[in-house]
Amino acid sequence: MRERFKQEQNSSVVDKDKLKRTSSKKLDEQKDPKPLQKDKAEKVATEDKVEKKIADNIEKKKVAEVQSEKNLDKKKNSDKTPEKKEKPGSVQANKNNTQEKQATDQEKDLKNTEAPQAENGSKKGAEENKDDDSSSIFDELLEKVKNNEAELTELNLNNSDCITIETLMSFTEALEFNTVVKIFSLANTRADDHIALVIAAMLKSNKTITSINLDSNHITGKGILAIFRALQHNDTLTELRFHNQRHICGGKTEMEIAKMLKENTTLLKLGYHFELAGPRMTVTNLLSRNMDKQRQRRMAEQKALKEAESKKNCLEVPKVIPPPEESTKSLRKPAANNPQKGTSKKGGAPVPPPPPPPMAPLAPPLINENIRNSLSPASQRRIVEKTGPAEKNSRDKLLESIRSSNIKKLKKVCFKI
Repeated sequence: MRERFKQEQNSSVVDKDKLKRTSSKKLDEQKDPKPLQKDKAEKVATEDKVEKKIADNIEKKKVAEVQSEKNLDKKKNSDKTPEKKEKPGSVQANKNNTQEKQATDQEKDLKNTEAPQAENGSKKGAEENKDDDSSSIFDELLEKVKNNEAELTELNLNNSDCITIETLMSFTEALEFNTVVKIFSLANTRADDHIALVIAAMLKSNKTITSINLDSNHITGKGILAIFRALQHNDTLTELRFHNQRHICGGKTEMEIAKMLKENTTLLKLGYHFELAGPRMTVTNLLSRNMDKQRQRRMAEQKALKEAESKKNCLEVPKVIPPPEESTKSLRKPAANNPQKGTSKKGGAPVPPPPPPPMAPLAPPLINENIRNSLSPASQRRIVEKTGPAEKNSRDKLLESIRSSNIKKLKKVCFKI
């Protein structure tokens, strides 16, 4: 009796599960009466797969049942008691119930696995559509870079979520032969070492870009070292930024960067915070050295321009300025105003113009000879004084009398006290 009761309970549980499934299917059909064709096709394919698997499981179950029945028959023949004869039926019922439960569980698992697969397929399709839209957005910029348009002097791709690595590589390849773009920024675009290697190859051929921004990307130390190796063949880049990368550069890369910068003389700004103090100090010293060299070059160019301008001004020959035409016209006007006086009545030869009025006499010179002598240099004045008669002073006379006198001619003078 107990075994029969258990069988009835198991059968009732199976019936309830079937009713729940049928009711859930009906509700789904009521909610979505008109699904899309693609969903229908996917559902049909999944149902076919489920049915095939269920059929395979049923066949396996039948084979197992046949084998179990054979085993039970053998046991019946061997057993003589009636109690042992009743056990095989209960065992078969329990086995059938467990097999049905396993089949239902497998169906649920198949449905659960196929549903996320369909969702993943839809997500992949949406991602492909997004990639197509992003490529269409950047097509115009790519054409401008390839055509080398003069208006595009700055290529800014910062913080673009929809851009892909392929489009970034196409941009860098187009910049190899561009001679207009001076600023190239790729901050926060998920750029990796592949793009860093392409940038290094671009810097070897491009001679117009002056600044590159690679902040907040996925570049490792290998890509950064490749860019610094390319700077040895570049003389135009003055600013390079690669701070806040996903991967840490490390001490070895920092030391190699400091060694490579010794050969470069054009880099002026480096956007990176060195962790080690040694390479940080060497890089700052090298950047200040490059600043001094550029300042010296600028001063030398300015001096050369000034010298060239001064030479041009010295070598220029003064141009002869012709007299103005108004003065000549003013002299000819009186002859044209009186045509009757200059010509005869019967059309004879014209009379020549009258002679110009006599010039006024020149004024007498204002400078006298005394003023002229005073303005003459001191050497000429001394010569004139020596040649001309010189008046003697009383002192000169006294000295001459002393020199000409003798001791004999002198008289004694006595003083009385």
